[in-house]
Amino acid sequence: MTGERLPGTPDTEAAAERIVFHVDMDCFYASCERLREPTLAGKPVVVGMGYEDGENHGAVATASYEAREYGVDSAQPISQALERLPRVQDAREESDGSAGPSDTADPDGSIHEAGYYRTVDLEFYQSVASDVKEILHDCADVVREVSIDEAYLDVTERTAWDRVDGEDRTLAEGYARHVKERIAREVGVPASVGVAPNMSTAKIASDFDKPDGLVVVRPDEVRSFLAPIPVDEVHGVGPVTART
Repeated sequence: MTGERLPGTPDTEAAAERIVFHVDMDCFYASCERLREPTLAGKPVVVGMGYEDGENHGAVATASYEAREYGVDSAQPISQALERLPRVQDAREESDGSAGPSDTADPDGSIHEAGYYRTVDLEFYQSVASDVKEILHDCADVVREVSIDEAYLDVTERTAWDRVDGEDRTLAEGYARHVKERIAREVGVPASVGVAPNMSTAKIASDFDKPDGLVVVRPDEVRSFLAPIPVDEVHGVGPVTART
């Protein structure tokens, strides 16, 4: 684990000295929809296919954290998502008009939430991702793009594990915060970042404090950080390796 490094980085430097960021965009498709529709901020957003009239099949591509509270999640059949979180448009038709813009009223007067459904628009999401990746390539010497919303950065030459004078945080943490803030300021979408001396630990760390999180695992903390985590949850560990 400690020897894992990004392809393209030199293998002459001690593994524990490397600094790897895992940048993971939070609910990326939903964040993109909020970027062009700011009024969706804080509301349950579901991005997928198959929810329009006359469509019977489809699946959820991304659900915002607000939508997940209602049991909606990625890869879920759209029919199941609609059962758990009805569309605002459909709910309004059944409302008596006393509810708010994202709520619907039952006949007994009780209020429950409805969701904002949007169709997958890959061309738009790719354009937003391109803006994000331009920042990532500007901030790191080596970038490994994993998907439209995920990348690893080797920033060993840009920062250090040294602690900031008089504080417990490291220079690497400050640099990671700089990357996050650039993405938020220049593109307008949130990202979670995991910082560690290797890729696997950085990936787990980025998922620890979502959304808009930042988790730093210093070289001397890797073992204690990974110890309580089931081994099969470590990225790259399959069933055979897990049993071993």
